[in-house]
Amino acid sequence: MISRNSIMMCVLAAVMLAYLCFAMMITADSASRDNLRPGIDVSVSDTLMTNFITPADIIRECGLDPDTLGRCRIGDFGLDALEKRLSSSDKVESVNAWISTTGKVHVDVVPMTPVARIFEKGSRSYYINSQGKRISADPRYHLDVPVVLGDFDSVYPATRLLPLLDHIARRPDLSALVSTLVQQPGGNIIIVPSIVGHVINFGDTADVDDKFRRLRSFYLQVVPHRGWEMYDTIAVKWRGRVVATKRKGRLAPTALATVFEDSLVYNEFDDVETMTDPTTVADGLADEEKILPQLPAPSPATKPGPGR
Repeated sequence: MISRNSIMMCVLAAVMLAYLCFAMMITADSASRDNLRPGIDVSVSDTLMTNFITPADIIRECGLDPDTLGRCRIGDFGLDALEKRLSSSDKVESVNAWISTTGKVHVDVVPMTPVARIFEKGSRSYYINSQGKRISADPRYHLDVPVVLGDFDSVYPATRLLPLLDHIARRPDLSALVSTLVQQPGGNIIIVPSIVGHVINFGDTADVDDKFRRLRSFYLQVVPHRGWEMYDTIAVKWRGRVVATKRKGRLAPTALATVFEDSLVYNEFDDVETMTDPTTVADGLADEEKILPQLPAPSPATKPGPGR
């Protein structure tokens, strides 16, 4: 016959076993809440929809394996170190890393937005943003922006072209027109348009809107009568006038910049230098000044900007 004490001992053992199982479940659940959840949620504030940097690029830049984050305790994860690592990238303007109440790592990124790709003679190419900050050119990161070539120094740095580049970027018609900008020794700016067969001698970055207005007037009022093959250089560098240089002979194909992703250097613009030689421009002034007087401004109803 089972004694009363034996029954009590069995009941107490069952209670203790149930309590132990419950305690283990609570401990395991608490430990799981103390750990991160696998994966990283990345938000890229790409307001211009350039796709220069994608969430996958940011995860790669983190240097972490998102699938193994579940093994890391929340208190041991270094948010500051993650932000510092991402901020060191020249393709990231700002970053904010945080952990949600569910234990998921979130990374909010504002990327750099390139406005041009710069090619300096004998140097690796790079991008610049609207503040003039350099962004390294990498085959993984590519954006279709105007190409800028030339000789840059402390007197005529590449950043002096930023007002012109900003003006072009804000105008879809100009963005479609302008293919390449070339800065010559001495700072003279040449625009190579997407309309092949001629270049635009722009001079400097002063009076940008007025220069493009005069160029548009030339395209609308002169080219339909003379044809696209008549001139090899259209100069708007002189205030209040457009000077077009007649083509002398057949123009060879323009030697556009050749990009080698391993060396990232460019070839010379021999044709541009020939067409904007001071002697050639002087001849153009003599030949065309009577034919191309100061062009009238378009009517108020006409929006300035070159047509295609």
